[in-house]
Amino acid sequence: METAVQRLGRAGRTWRVAAVLAFAVLFCAGSLVGDDDWWPFGPWRMFSTSQAATGSVWSTEIEVQTADARGQWVPAPLTPENVGLNRAEIEGRIPQIEADPSRLGTLARSHAALRPRSAQWTALRVVRRLIVVVDRKPTGEVRTEVLAHWEAP
Repeated sequence: METAVQRLGRAGRTWRVAAVLAFAVLFCAGSLVGDDDWWPFGPWRMFSTSQAATGSVWSTEIEVQTADARGQWVPAPLTPENVGLNRAEIEGRIPQIEADPSRLGTLARSHAALRPRSAQWTALRVVRRLIVVVDRKPTGEVRTEVLAHWEAP
């Protein structure tokens, strides 16, 4: 038994061609001038660009002080289990945190709520480490820059 073939009408072909052309224009424009905000029509910068062979690679971290640590800065993981947010969520808010370091108090309060048995954080800072690279190999030189600092009242 043969099934009859149905052909698209003029209207069906027209809107499909229009949709394909619109998506092609969006993808081309996104590739040429788009950025992360254009996703899915623009490239994600982290996948569409590369670092120079010589320069620096940066890593954002938080360091904390507790009453137990007696003034020592200790690295703390930027994880949902530890502060309620991912590293990317903190990195995306660096300009706001630099403008208002009191926002870091939210991380300390989140940590206290998530880890009630851990020592309370009395101070917190966001640190950017620049790892110097020559010909894609780390040189061992690390430059540390404090971006924002908060202390408990």
